[in-house]
Amino acid sequence: MLSKLAFRNAKRSVRDYIVYLITVILSFSLIFAFNLIVFSEEVQNLASSMEKFKVSVIVVSVIVVFVIGWLINYTMKFMFSKRSKEFGTYMMLGIEKKDIMKMFLVENILLGMFAFVISILIGYIFSNLLTAVIMNIFELPFQVNFVFSWQPFALSISYFVAIYLFALLKTSLRMRKMKIYDLLYWDKQNEDRVFKNNKAKKILFVIFVALGILALVFAKIGFNTSNDDGNVAMVMISIPMIIISIYGITITVGDFLIDFVINRKHIKYKNDNLFIVRQFTSKIKTMGVTLGTLSLLITLSFLSLSGSMMYSDIFYTQINSIAVYDIVMSEVYTECPEILEIPTSNSTKIVEEYENYIEDNYTVKDKLEYNIYTNEKNTVKKHLEGGVLGYIDVDCFLRVSDYNKLLKMRGLKPINLKDDEFFIHEYRDISKSVEKYLKNNDTLRINGKTLKSNGSTYENFANCWGSGMPYFIIVPDDAVENMKIIDRFIVINTDEETTKEFYENMCRDVGKNIDKNDSKYDYAEYSIGVKGHIIAENKSVLVIIAFILLYVAFIFTAIVATILAIQALSDSTKYKYHYSILSKLGVDKNQLYKTIRKQLSIFFLFPVIYPIIISISAISSINQLLSPVMSSDYAYVNSILYSFAIFLSIYLIYFVATYFGYKKNITE
Repeated sequence: MLSKLAFRNAKRSVRDYIVYLITVILSFSLIFAFNLIVFSEEVQNLASSMEKFKVSVIVVSVIVVFVIGWLINYTMKFMFSKRSKEFGTYMMLGIEKKDIMKMFLVENILLGMFAFVISILIGYIFSNLLTAVIMNIFELPFQVNFVFSWQPFALSISYFVAIYLFALLKTSLRMRKMKIYDLLYWDKQNEDRVFKNNKAKKILFVIFVALGILALVFAKIGFNTSNDDGNVAMVMISIPMIIISIYGITITVGDFLIDFVINRKHIKYKNDNLFIVRQFTSKIKTMGVTLGTLSLLITLSFLSLSGSMMYSDIFYTQINSIAVYDIVMSEVYTECPEILEIPTSNSTKIVEEYENYIEDNYTVKDKLEYNIYTNEKNTVKKHLEGGVLGYIDVDCFLRVSDYNKLLKMRGLKPINLKDDEFFIHEYRDISKSVEKYLKNNDTLRINGKTLKSNGSTYENFANCWGSGMPYFIIVPDDAVENMKIIDRFIVINTDEETTKEFYENMCRDVGKNIDKNDSKYDYAEYSIGVKGHIIAENKSVLVIIAFILLYVAFIFTAIVATILAIQALSDSTKYKYHYSILSKLGVDKNQLYKTIRKQLSIFFLFPVIYPIIISISAISSINQLLSPVMSSDYAYVNSILYSFAIFLSIYLIYFVATYFGYKKNITE
């Protein structure tokens, strides 16, 4: 009998908690999909660093599992509270507590197993979609694949078992302590109020707001200079301060709001304001800790989404700076070993072996050998400030003929430079500093000759022109006479597309002819860059960071929206009487539905408002650190807008589903 009852109740729970079930299915589907991807040989072979993708996904999945475990435990507790009278009645009828407990646990196990089976099927679909996206990023063909692998299944099942064992154990311990009286009145209980004195709560609300502002200021200062240990410490201190402020504001804001409305009659008695505010404040007073946790998860979702977008921008910006030529080789010149302390004897022979190997495998379309010069002074650099100043502490010069050839190889327009002029091409982050320098210093003395400024630009700057050099002073060819050479570069463009396999084979095959006990071997391998290899390795990092952040953001957003939906739909049955009174007082259906929309909108938006403020401030602070490697000073704004759009799209789906469910429960 109890088994039949458990099966019937499980079917009923599917209908009553469809939003919760959908979220659990989607969450397990994503976990399984990512497990399939990270154990896929096809994905692992894309780049050597994809092994890190596996480790990263497993670590993040463990964190996600904890959050899903919290959702399932919370929902079980919620379901139990709604059925506590039913269980109390069973006990009054003589059914033993252990049988009731067994029935409830069986119901949830059946629900969980149903969700897990469905998630496996959907997970295969998700894994193919995600793999297709990854292959598209790597510009490789993709075929739909449903290969069975025991590792993803074993890992997913272990997550599922761990989550449900934890939730069922907590539910079992909770039920064992309860008596008939507790069960009959347990649905009347709310969260324990952390702060019970209303006057103290208003004061604490102001304190928590001040704490949050102070934390955001600390974060801004901390990200201003990443190399300062004290500033890093400020960032670390700001994190717990923000978390405390999130919970503190959420718990104490109820009394502040109700006083604000009640003391202003023009707001209090306008339309349905008093009814909505009373309903809302009673809710946040009784579930403040839960709403605080939801706000924290929303904050993490926003930061994850924005971080994913920002890294995508960084990736494409960096690729356009470090992989603009098919092959770049650098060799420290023997005349100036003291500037860069790297062993250089016989390095020319090593470079020749690489060149021969390249010519044997590719058709060379363009080739340029050029030098980077220095007068061993920092005439310009000592006037520059902020940004990326590199590790070369001297001015670096480039002949205008070499510079124009480098531009031509990229399909860019060359510059016209007179014999008595110089031009500066700098990294974007120090462009304002360079402009300021040229405004105050429009001439430059080189080798006894005075050159006039022909301006500067930061557009199309390439890091691959010279390692550790954030700017180049472009001068007439004869101006570099008697200067020392810092680096010798060889830049090659090929008719064929270069690949990471070519780079790996070249390092292996050329390495056979080099004495591996010689320190030059490691340097020679390090000093060559192949476009196909650079792009593949950077794309793997893009996949690792962007995909994992999106993975976390989606699950956290869905979990937050699910808990809000469950609470709201449960309240719809509780507040049905209130709405029936409004109807009897003459409120028509359209106005009633408008009141429901306003009530739900406030309930769904409340845990979002503070996280939006935190996220905008935090991302703008982080931008101070990442701006040098992004496409523009304001690229982070697009990241914020895109992240909000993605979040609100998911959030809106849950809101609409909740609204129609709420309306149905009220009108039935």
